Amino acid sequence: EEIFQSLIEQYYQNAKFILPDVIITPILYDGINLLKDLLNDFKEGIQIRKPKDEKEEGILRIATKNAKVMVNQQIQMEQIKNEEQGHIESTLQEAKELLNLPGEPRIIEGFDISNIEGTDATGSTVVFLNGKPYTRDYRHYKIRSKSTPDDVGMMKEVMERRYSARIATDKPLPDLILVDGGKGQLNAAFSVLEDLGIENIPIIGLAKRLEEIFLVGKKESIILPQDSSILKLFQNVRDEAHRFAVRLHKKQREKRIVGSILDTINGIGPVTRNKLLQHFGSVENIKNTSLEELSKVVNKKVAEAIKKNLK
Repeated sequence: EEIFQSLIEQYYQNAKFILPDVIITPILYDGINLLKDLLNDFKEGIQIRKPKDEKEEGILRIATKNAKVMVNQQIQMEQIKNEEQGHIESTLQEAKELLNLPGEPRIIEGFDISNIEGTDATGSTVVFLNGKPYTRDYRHYKIRSKSTPDDVGMMKEVMERRYSARIATDKPLPDLILVDGGKGQLNAAFSVLEDLGIENIPIIGLAKRLEEIFLVGKKESIILPQDSSILKLFQNVRDEAHRFAVRLHKKQREKRIVGSILDTINGIGPVTRNKLLQHFGSVENIKNTSLEELSKVVNKKVAEAIKKNLK
């Protein structure tokens, strides 16, 4: 009775909908008149009573059935959540034992590089917290040091920038670092940690060909069964780092291609190009804009040149 009283009072006191004329309840508890008085301040004449006929009893049965369904769904969701959490915990414990880590790898950071023949090169860091993506700590990096294909050198740059910043701002460091690649990428990444004095952070490489796990100082790689929960976790980190790196790479490439198209038109320099893109949003929008609208942003001669070149 107390639970029902609390439920019905909270429901109607916080109501942001039109109050009904009649509230049908299975029980009439002692404080029902207080609720009636309160609701009558918002709407006069509200009745709170038990069902008076078969129709109202049917409505109450439906409400009771719906409530039971919702409770069962909530219980099932909690069970699934608990099972998932238990699975994650066992996976982290198994990873600790497999890699001989000092503790469970609750914070895992993954790195990847994306470029085409060295152009528009980008790097990414993704973070998994307790086995799940922690997107607020993801970071993109535009590669500064290389204009030729050198994934190892680019990886070193991204890791140096990441952990120099973390150390300088006293931010938490990961329990495990994962790089996309084999021994070459792994050794390059480890050299960065050594230079920064944080070589105590465990680091592994995950190579795509055989999904081999490489460890620093170990000649033999680890090959886990394809259904291994540890392997699936590491693959998720690796694939998420790749997805995130590719996203910025595509943006960079599209921006460069768009810029190069406009830059071929006489009378358009970097300032005018940026002005046009800022105003119209894209080259496609510029192409579909009338000469009159273009002339409001640039002079008529340039507007005519744009229409001629973007047919």
